[in-house]
Amino acid sequence: MLTIPTIILSLLSAVVVAVISHILAERRSLRNDLAEFRLKTYSDFINAVSRLAAARRLGETENALEQLAILNDAKARICICAEAPVVEALSKFWLAGGTLEKEDEVLAFTRLCILMRKSLGNRSHDIAGVSLSNTLFRLEPSSNSYRVGKLGK
Repeated sequence: MLTIPTIILSLLSAVVVAVISHILAERRSLRNDLAEFRLKTYSDFINAVSRLAAARRLGETENALEQLAILNDAKARICICAEAPVVEALSKFWLAGGTLEKEDEVLAFTRLCILMRKSLGNRSHDIAGVSLSNTLFRLEPSSNSYRVGKLGK
């Protein structure tokens, strides 16, 4: 008599464990997919901002419409998939001008990059000692070979 309730309880326990394991695996999969999508979106956005800023600094305007379309696509994806602080930082960067030509734009972009890092799982202040703005916006290394060649002539 005692064996039937034990069997039923064991089967019920196995079903509950299987259902809980499946739910947790689905959540983990969704979280991983979202992190992968965010990383791709952030990379596309940073690439688009960098290309557009470099083109503007060089005075190239022929591909501006295409570059803006790519940038706006990445912005829209950030608004869809990013956490609220990242979207707010993106909005502040865009409202500041979004061209990386003025100091407030550079600072807003730097804050955005820090929040993107945090949303991808990095600690908030793990790079506090790094001069991130200088790293991001110094476009050439200090000893760029073609300049050294030009200066030596």
